[in-house]
Amino acid sequence: MQITVIGLGRFGSALAETLIERGHEVIVIDKDERLVQKFVGKTDTAIVADATDDTVLRSIGVQDMDVVVVAIGDDVEASVLVCISLMELGAKNIIAKAEDERHARILGRIGVDRIIQPEKESALHLADLISYPTISDRFNISEEHAIVEIKAPKSFIGRRIRDLELRRKYNVLIVGIRRKEPVFDDEGNIVDLKEKFIAPPDPDEEITDGDVLVLLTPTEMVEEIARWE
Repeated sequence: MQITVIGLGRFGSALAETLIERGHEVIVIDKDERLVQKFVGKTDTAIVADATDDTVLRSIGVQDMDVVVVAIGDDVEASVLVCISLMELGAKNIIAKAEDERHARILGRIGVDRIIQPEKESALHLADLISYPTISDRFNISEEHAIVEIKAPKSFIGRRIRDLELRRKYNVLIVGIRRKEPVFDDEGNIVDLKEKFIAPPDPDEEITDGDVLVLLTPTEMVEEIARWE
């Protein structure tokens, strides 16, 4: 994946380093030359520049990036200006760091795709979500095991849990299913969708289109799960 990280403070640097280690093509930008210098040799493109200047963003082709992360947290104005410029330039997937709830609300109002607050979400967690886009969430419960949520792969739809044999094949357990079920009015029309959480699911439960599966998995299996289709 092609990813740009703007802002190389503690959070942005940790995120960029993790993404580079995972083999992504990463562009880093910061106006502090000392912070950028740490990435020289680690990535082909490390830029000393003020990202509020949209000519900088245009020059690297942000509209062609898979993900752009705005990790400027301590300067709300700069963060907002950069996000607006990215949207105007056609960036597809903008993730922005918020310093506090007020900052998060502002980013939400201007239409940022995903807002993160470092006290609630670690750089490693965000790197997981970027690296494995089919995984909607992940929580490590120990060094050996994690809980991950994925949209049910197409190959699972219409099959019973027992028939998937995930425990035998991968040592993975489906511990819950999030399912949207229709709500009908008196005339039989669908008026809403209500989420139902099935836990623990019966082995004979059939996976349906749109299900989100909650999995207990060995951590070394996460990358493999992300490739399930």
